[in-house]
Amino acid sequence: MNINEILSPKATFCSLKLSSKKKILEKVSEVMAETMACPAQDVFESLFAREKLGSTALGHGIAIPHGRVEACKEPTSVLILLEEPVNYDAPDKQPVDIIFAIMVPVQADAEQLRSLAEIAKILSEAKVVSQIRHAHCNDALFEIISKAR
Repeated sequence: MNINEILSPKATFCSLKLSSKKKILEKVSEVMAETMACPAQDVFESLFAREKLGSTALGHGIAIPHGRVEACKEPTSVLILLEEPVNYDAPDKQPVDIIFAIMVPVQADAEQLRSLAEIAKILSEAKVVSQIRHAHCNDALFEIISKAR
């Protein structure tokens, strides 16, 4: 999977000020809804329903919220680097500052699993995570994640 297939520069945000998991999911939903031309509430409900099953935080300050909505025809994602970490109910109890959210079509079971695995693999690389945390603008953040393998 090529990150550029599912993430665009306009869905990449550096140093956002969001104060809670709910605010993060709302922001992600707004951005994804524009891309998919569907109500942001539908996206939010999908992401929130998944979070109710268990936190999508991986630990080490990283979360990968994900879900499915009918309006989604191809995988889409949003990358956010928060200005200040927030509580995200992570298994390691660490606050989260890197969020890579992904939405896939309803019928895309295998595709979702492959996408999540690839994103988790990229975000498990200490060098990439450090570069992300030191990004100074949206374009730099997008470039870092685009070049990560």
